[in-house]
Amino acid sequence: MTELEHASSSIKRKFKIALFDNNMKQIELARLLDVNPAQLSRALAGNATPKDIEIQKRAAQKLGIEL
Repeated sequence: MTELEHASSSIKRKFKIALFDNNMKQIELARLLDVNPAQLSRALAGNATPKDIEIQKRAAQKLGIEL
């Protein structure tokens, strides 16, 4: 596994755990962040486009985690 794949996997895992801990589904988080659920899914999977990174930051803040 490359370093980039490892980082992406780590981000995905953090969000999955945070969603579980907050008893929240991705669709609910998408509504809270006012983003398309598909875009949120890509961002939480660890995509690294500027828009995905911004969504990751907002999601992390909403879920109370650090990236």
